Amino acid sequence: MELNFVCIGQHSMAVREWRPGSTPSAPQGTRDTKAKSGGDVLMSNVYRQNPDLVGFQSLAGGAVLPVGDYPGGCPEGRAAGRPTSVAAVYAKQKQDVGAPLPSGGDMSGWAAYLPYLEWPSLGEGGTPLIELESTDLGRLWIKAEWMNPTGSHKDRMSPLAVARAVEVGASGIICASSGNAGISMACYAAKAGLASRVIVTASLPKPVRRALATYGADVVVAENSLDRWRVMEEAVKHEGWFPLTNYLLPPVGSCAWGVEGYKTVAFELAAECREGLDAVIVPTARGDIIWGIAAGFATLAQRGQWNHPLPKLVAVEPFPRISKVLRHEAVITDQFPGSTRQASIAGTTATDQSLRAVVDTGGTALVIADELADAAQHDLAQRSGIYLELCAAAPYAAIPHLLAQGHLAGTDRVVLIGTSAGYRDPVAVDAATFRVPA
Repeated sequence: MELNFVCIGQHSMAVREWRPGSTPSAPQGTRDTKAKSGGDVLMSNVYRQNPDLVGFQSLAGGAVLPVGDYPGGCPEGRAAGRPTSVAAVYAKQKQDVGAPLPSGGDMSGWAAYLPYLEWPSLGEGGTPLIELESTDLGRLWIKAEWMNPTGSHKDRMSPLAVARAVEVGASGIICASSGNAGISMACYAAKAGLASRVIVTASLPKPVRRALATYGADVVVAENSLDRWRVMEEAVKHEGWFPLTNYLLPPVGSCAWGVEGYKTVAFELAAECREGLDAVIVPTARGDIIWGIAAGFATLAQRGQWNHPLPKLVAVEPFPRISKVLRHEAVITDQFPGSTRQASIAGTTATDQSLRAVVDTGGTALVIADELADAAQHDLAQRSGIYLELCAAAPYAAIPHLLAQGHLAGTDRVVLIGTSAGYRDPVAVDAATFRVPA
């Protein structure tokens, strides 16, 4: 038996073990009795963990840490001033090496590659790969993540994190969100019979608040985006809530158990694009999904199930963050001022994991201003019948710039990640005046 490490390059990661405050963990084999009624049956077996899971490891490499919770990333990395996320490490069984990839079906078909064999499922994953017309590229597709149960890619992360929160007997699960993550988390928590709490700002659109309330989530309004993390940290440390998203500064990625779910985007792409891919273009803030996709392809390559070069990962952002670091004008732990209507990828911070995903795959980061995203949103809707959230349209706008800069070639096979539909866009009601301060 070998260990399957999910390092893409030669970098390092940061970990801090989470303990649910003063709340005692539920006994192994039982569901937390404080979980609210409804949803999955309480006091049944916890969601089954993958027996091949052996621990977690910094994205920078190093020792394998015990199976546990590391919301601060690798402890050594954070202590050294380089906060770095962790990723799961699995035992690699000989019979799995080079095995054919599953085809079709939802995320459950990839359970052997994930930290849980079961979770509170609503049929997430298995989203269509839709081909778009393109005269500038060899082939162009969009991954329809807006077709997940709550309408965004976050549905690949939430169920695995909820499964972990149930297993450790947390008071509930909590996140800071501008919309998609909060709705997804509240949905899957309700499915599991677990309490949920979402920390928001006053700019949260009313339809999102209504959805959160309908799912039964507690909604707490903070003064600004960064203050959400302070409120969340108090709940984690003193009330026993399990964190889905980051709450520390400098930040790392979201719950490592949940981020594993984003690898399934790569798994599905590999199963459908057996002739190879040259690039995957991803709307990016703190980089959970772009890292997950990069790690997913690396996992398949290590297992002999992807026999092509890793596709370049391209991070699209609304103002310079990763792109500034790549130009050596900043370091990843800096603050990055800016404002945007691309609300789901706004924010003044970036993460080590997003930088790694780009660098380790030979990709790049590109700024797409709101006006270019506007044009792409309209073009996709009117030419292809696909109405995307503004930030999800930005990767389409990036294509001519990437071609002009030599990051793409006219023969390339490229996938765009369509993270969410325009109906969920927080700024759709008043796009002319709404801006999210970073």
